[in-house]
Amino acid sequence: MQPAFVLHRWPFQDSSYMVEMFSAQHGRFRLIAKGARRPKSRWSACLQPFTPLLISSRGRHELQTLVHAEASGDAYHLRGDCLYSGFYVNELVQRLTALYQPLDGLFTDYQQTLHLLSEATQVEPILRRFEWQLLDHLGHHFDWLHDSAGDGISATGYYQFSAHIGFVRQLEMSPGAFEGQVILRLSQFDLSDAHCLQAMKRIMRMALQPYLGDQPLRSRQLFHSLIATKDS
Repeated sequence: MQPAFVLHRWPFQDSSYMVEMFSAQHGRFRLIAKGARRPKSRWSACLQPFTPLLISSRGRHELQTLVHAEASGDAYHLRGDCLYSGFYVNELVQRLTALYQPLDGLFTDYQQTLHLLSEATQVEPILRRFEWQLLDHLGHHFDWLHDSAGDGISATGYYQFSAHIGFVRQLEMSPGAFEGQVILRLSQFDLSDAHCLQAMKRIMRMALQPYLGDQPLRSRQLFHSLIATKDS
């Protein structure tokens, strides 16, 4: 059996689930959990997001059939913003990784992120860290200490950001530019104030955009709908 998490599931035929799993061994993959929607199914309770599982499956490479699943520990209890943040993390893995693409260390970082969210009072630094870790695992990382010309980031300089080439030195401050001193703080993952936290959020959104494409994130829309409902 292999450790795994449920990323998403949806009804399949009359009594089964199609489940998108994430594991260290196989990366992201799909399987059919036959009969899991029946009231007395031994799998209905454990096949939930944020529950650490041990699973085994068999069948074709593209679509497996679940043979066994059991919880290997307590579910990570995510509530409020942490819950929607968990859905966001799951959607990033779904959208940015290919099927059967195991990436060394990503499963560990994912599980650590769920653990941090389960204890969090502030979710933003946790999400920014996972976004960067995911980009790094996928080979889309960029240099925080040097600009696109190879020169060291200057604390007194100003830079625009490009997802493809990193930080581009500007002659003067311009709309959307980042201060060099802020970039250097972010290189140490210093998110101790609102200014750095907002800068990191902007950079990560720009860095992720080419790989996410134009399709909106469902988890982000769900979160914004929740905020709108609370405000009304």
